[in-house]
Amino acid sequence: MSQRFKSPDGGVAALGTLASFGALLSAAACCVLPLALGSIGLGASGLAAFVPYHWPLTIAAVLAVAAGWFLYIRKRRARAADTGCTVAPPTQATLLMLTLATIAVALSALWPGYIERPLMGLLGGA
Repeated sequence: MSQRFKSPDGGVAALGTLASFGALLSAAACCVLPLALGSIGLGASGLAAFVPYHWPLTIAAVLAVAAGWFLYIRKRRARAADTGCTVAPPTQATLLMLTLATIAVALSALWPGYIERPLMGLLGGA
């Protein structure tokens, strides 16, 4: 009889990924994203409302992703220590989500100083 395992790490990984993409969107919302979308004919003036939330969203995303990594590592260690295989292994999807979330959080944190200025220069902005 197969037993289904319920795991909180997948939910935390999904939350971290969602929060990190929200932080990344808020970082790009001020200048580069409206300029890029405007250059292809899409209006983006409403995105400016997200700009004040960049750092709070980035901090929340870092915390959520860190919690996801903590749960993932804890589960891997529990699985390695359990010889009876009663602990379900963390899934590859969880690892993929945590990796994507970590990349998005890093991009969000680096966006204002290291990514936005060169992109604005390339797109002909100020």
